[in-house]
Parts: sequence; C-alpha cells; structure tokens
Amino acid sequence: MNGRQSDFEELRPLGEATRVPDDELSGRENAGQVEGQRRETLESYSDRTRSTRSECSSCGASILSNRTKCRFCLSNHLDGTSDDSRIPDTGWTLLHVVHLLVEASTFYAAVAKGAAAATLLTKADRDPAVDDCQLLYDLDTKPAAQLTDKWPSLPEAVRVTSESGEQLLTTARKRTEQTESTQSSCEGAHTTFLYDEGGYDVSEESRLTDLLERAESDVWLVPAIALQRSVDDEHSEDRRPNIPSKTRLDCRKCGRTTEHQFQEFESIPADEWSGQPMWECQVCQSPRHGPDPE
Repeated sequence: MNGRQSDFEELRPLGEATRVPDDELSGRENAGQVEGQRRETLESYSDRTRSTRSECSSCGASILSNRTKCRFCLSNHLDGTSDDSRIPDTGWTLLHVVHLLVEASTFYAAVAKGAAAATLLTKADRDPAVDDCQLLYDLDTKPAAQLTDKWPSLPEAVRVTSESGEQLLTTARKRTEQTESTQSSCEGAHTTFLYDEGGYDVSEESRLTDLLERAESDVWLVPAIALQRSVDDEHSEDRRPNIPSKTRLDCRKCGRTTEHQFQEFESIPADEWSGQPMWECQVCQSPRHGPDPE
C-alpha cells in the first residue's frame, strides 16, 4: 500500500467498506458469529474514542492515538520530515506558509494573480527548495494549527494596507529576520516567507519597500503553503547524505558569486564528460561544469 492509498484508507469513516456478511443473504448460518463481530466492534469503538491523543507525523497537530496524521495532511497526502521514516516517492514534505505579494483591485483578482505567482514559484530558476505551492484559497480543508498559530491571521487574501494585512506583513518581516540570524545553526532550513508576482523571493527589506512604493494598485498578501517533493526511495540509498546539496560558485561569465543547488550525484560517474551542464548561474543562466562541492 503506497502513501496515497494509506491516506485514503485512514480517511475512510469507521465501519465503511467492512466485510461483515449479510444475515439475510447468507441464510443466517453465521448469525451468531456476525452478532459477536458487531458487538465487539461497538464495544471496541467506545474504547477507541476514549484513547489518548498523539501528534500528526507530518505537522505535529494533536490527533487521536489511532491516527497517524491530521485530516489536513491526510487530505493533501503530506509526509513528515523525520529522517527515521522512509518517505514514499509520491510524498510531499510540508515546508511552511508563504505569502505572495501581488497587485490587484479586487479580492478575486488577487487570488488569480496569487495562483499565477504560485505556479511561477515552482519553476526551476526560482526557489529550488519549493516544488509545489498551494493557495489557502484552493485547499479543501483548514490548515493545521501548527501552520497557522505562528501568524496573527491567515485570510485567503488581504490588502497590505488593512489592519490584518499590516500585522501579517510585519510578522513575515520579523520571521525573515529571525530565520536569517539563526540560519547558520539550521543549515538547509527554508527561510523565505515572501515572494513577488514573478515567484521570486523578497528577502531584502529594500526590495520589499521598493515593491510597495512602486505599486500602481492595491498590494495584496495571498497566503499559500510551500511543499517540497520527498526523496525517491529508489534513489535514496545511492545518495550521499553527508555531502551538501548547495554551494557558492563564481560564474565565469558574469563574475557574480551566487548560491547554486543540485539535485543529486551520479551514482557511477561517466568516464567521459557528457556535455550536460552541472551548474547554472542564477544571475545570467550561464552553464558551468565544475567539480563536486566540498
């Protein structure tokens, strides 16, 4: 049973699709056995409802002990970030809530632009850590408290000039400053919370100020959830986890030192170079063939 199937199985209401035979159809031959099964089910059900609470393996929300995930993570097939568990190849790792800054005159225009920005955010030349981005507006279930309690409010879209919008933007700024100051102690943690309409990160205060001042229409914050594709089991054993997946390189074309990221090493290096670029400059998109990062 893969991850999605197990999520669907856990979401199924108790008692649905059980294989208890029908008394009328079976000629009541096993009526006593069936009655015992039903009585046992009813008695055990009350025990299950009184069971102690546990935590969602994906986001940490409080759940019943006979569950593995909260309803939100089950519905969206989100997996935990624990290194001890094997993650299925179709799983997704939940990063955190992000906010898309867009210009719009109405709520629905802001949501539409936010959806476009979320799509652009997942492009290869944007944030390499984000493989998918889902607007809160498009979610079928309410996000878990562990995602929302770090924010004063999470409306589907809100004007920056409104009271809740100002509070949300202030919190995003503070969280960006805090994560940048502690990034060295949490190497590899995703620390970006604001993106513009093009899907590019807005991590510098000067750039955020420029976006707000140059806006020709109302600026909106459209909250979304950033997701990262989980490691494929088929290739996870061949990876070398102690080797970093990011390094800073000097581009030979534009001369800029930028942070580059790669997906994985080749398990068996080719005797001759295949001609494919190993790196790509994030400033001028010039390919670079370089050694393994140290």
